[in-house]
Amino acid sequence: MRLYFVRHGQSSYNVKKRFNSDPKKKVLLTKLGVKQINKVKSNLKNKKIEVIFVSEFPRTIQTAKIINESHAVPIKIDKRINERRTGFEGKTFHEYIKFIDKNKFHIKPKGGESFQEEKKRVFSFLKDLIKMPCKEVLIVSHEEIMKVIKGYFNKLTDEEMWALSIPNAHLMKFNV
Repeated sequence: MRLYFVRHGQSSYNVKKRFNSDPKKKVLLTKLGVKQINKVKSNLKNKKIEVIFVSEFPRTIQTAKIINESHAVPIKIDKRINERRTGFEGKTFHEYIKFIDKNKFHIKPKGGESFQEEKKRVFSFLKDLIKMPCKEVLIVSHEEIMKVIKGYFNKLTDEEMWALSIPNAHLMKFNV
């Protein structure tokens, strides 16, 4: 099985350096984000993708729809690949990092989840995904989810995962 993972294109909240962990909030791609995803679409157009999985967030669904113009396959929502619930909706990255700094892997902000909880749900998704009878699958998600995914397949420590930087519209491929 060949798995393609892509982080959504640049969103309006990425530009503002703010958190959006509420899938009901309509945070969409910017013009640059659409352009970024059109490049990804071009790179994937000859792949035989059979299904696309996305988080519940409008920006991942928008990303998937752009890429799917070349494939016309089912798009399935799976909340296990949602953005981490930070409890910092609309607040800045700086505020969040300052809050979790001393215990970033275990602290659970009010209304949020810990890194360990996030990792557990993403690993659950990946274990189920690998059991599917498909040959090529695309997954569209978020930066921290992509870090966890890369950590899962490359057997990285929490520190190594955390240190990764995954830019918007970044495409990763794994053969399983």
